Amino acid sequence: MGKKLKQNQKGLAAIELTLLLPFLLFSLFVVTEFSRVLYQYNALNKVVRNASRYIISNPEFSSANGNTVTNATRIKAEHLLIYGDLASTQEILPNLFASTFSVSVTDEFITVTASYPWQPIFTDSLPKFVSSGSYDLSFPLVTRYTMRALP
Repeated sequence: MGKKLKQNQKGLAAIELTLLLPFLLFSLFVVTEFSRVLYQYNALNKVVRNASRYIISNPEFSSANGNTVTNATRIKAEHLLIYGDLASTQEILPNLFASTFSVSVTDEFITVTASYPWQPIFTDSLPKFVSSGSYDLSFPLVTRYTMRALP
């Protein structure tokens, strides 16, 4: 009796693996992409904070000068935002362009905003099964940092 039960169970593990493997791979995909989003958002937040600190600590930016950001300071802050360091030439995040960077000054506060076009690794879209077309999986990561100018 025990031998016959073993023979009936021979291919059951392979069938279970075949049924569960797509769900396991999909959950691995979701965890991987979510981890990338968190990592890239953290990196974007860090470089925006560093760029705003650089602008505020720059001697050209002061209340005596009317709290304006000079073009040279803005270019250096953009370089700091993209590369993470003034001397570096390797991008912190892929596809982070200077056009996604803005600086606004109101009274004694400076706000630095960056928008990063996040793209998934595995696929850019998921197909709609009910109708034609697909769901776009890319979206912008936007971070904004406001600091008070030093007197």
